[in-house]
Amino acid sequence: MHEQKQHTAEIRQGLDIERFRAFRAFAAECPQAVIFGLEASGAAEGRAVHTHATTGAYTLGGQRIDRMARRYSYHFGAHREVESALGFIDPTDREQETEVALAALAGCINAVVTVSAADRGIDLESLRTDISVSWDPAVFLQLQDIEELGEPVDQFEGLTVTMAVTGNGLDPDDIEFLSRTVKRSAVFNLFTLARKARIEIERGDAREMAA
Repeated sequence: MHEQKQHTAEIRQGLDIERFRAFRAFAAECPQAVIFGLEASGAAEGRAVHTHATTGAYTLGGQRIDRMARRYSYHFGAHREVESALGFIDPTDREQETEVALAALAGCINAVVTVSAADRGIDLESLRTDISVSWDPAVFLQLQDIEELGEPVDQFEGLTVTMAVTGNGLDPDDIEFLSRTVKRSAVFNLFTLARKARIEIERGDAREMAA
């Protein structure tokens, strides 16, 4: 009798490399089947600056998927010291939207770097991504116009991505590869490329829209 060979999956960073490459091949052959549509909502809480935001349904390959379990909730506002300076009664301390966006950028960069490293065979032991930026609130405070000379005012300066990595046998080529991989991050793309946005205002009950 011939012994049947048992398939052993190659796992790196918790990723089944064979399945990952099969999915990538499918995406290359059927690109429309892996297009994502992403949604989120934010309902004002009746107190300036404060918003109750939730993720919404998403669309994958033309199919809209809506699960209550995926309606993650966030309560945005400002730092307590900022609310106090703005004149808030009983200032509180909440996550500020921009810093949460920076955290999302760090997470997205880590996602693409770890997957790319696993696919390439780079043995990462640790990865930390730090993000920093400076924000001038003059536009937000209506101290400066939205546009100058027909161009939107850039409210931010000095967006910096710093990665610290360790791993067995990391060489300069690996470091260069990981550095280039940062630009494959979806959120990095969203942050750094100019894109047109359509703004619509509808009359209606915000509570119904958020439901």
